[in-house]
Amino acid sequence: MEEQDRIHRIFQSYREVNQAFFQVLMKAAQLYGLTPVQLLTLKNLKEHPLIGLGELSEYILLGTSTTSGIVDRLVKAGLVSRERSETDRRSVTLKLTEKGLEQWNLVERDHMDRLYILASVSEEDQRQLERINTQILEILQKVRDEETHEYRSTPI
Repeated sequence: MEEQDRIHRIFQSYREVNQAFFQVLMKAAQLYGLTPVQLLTLKNLKEHPLIGLGELSEYILLGTSTTSGIVDRLVKAGLVSRERSETDRRSVTLKLTEKGLEQWNLVERDHMDRLYILASVSEEDQRQLERINTQILEILQKVRDEETHEYRSTPI
């Protein structure tokens, strides 16, 4: 039973941290009339200008139809623009408008001010946390990949 308890405590710890980060992100987004996923979209378009919808959906870990709806709302708000690719007229790329860049810079500054307290975690603790997170992520990805392989090899 102790092993199950350890697993539950690990899971609960991640859940609580994730929820706390989300609440801080939600607050920052609400101050600017945005949703957390819209903020994530702006962030990724700032970091990867002129990407397509498919690439953006991979960065924000959502399906293309969901991502398309998010982009539609950001285009209507004047924060994102769609542009035809110069090399492939069938392809559309996305980028922040000047208004979108200004909005992102304001949100990012405000959001970082809220999270600045995280710098109080020692560098050694941060490295240890990153090492443990990487270890747990690798374990979970291995489990996911094994389950995917088992699912695909099961006859219909």
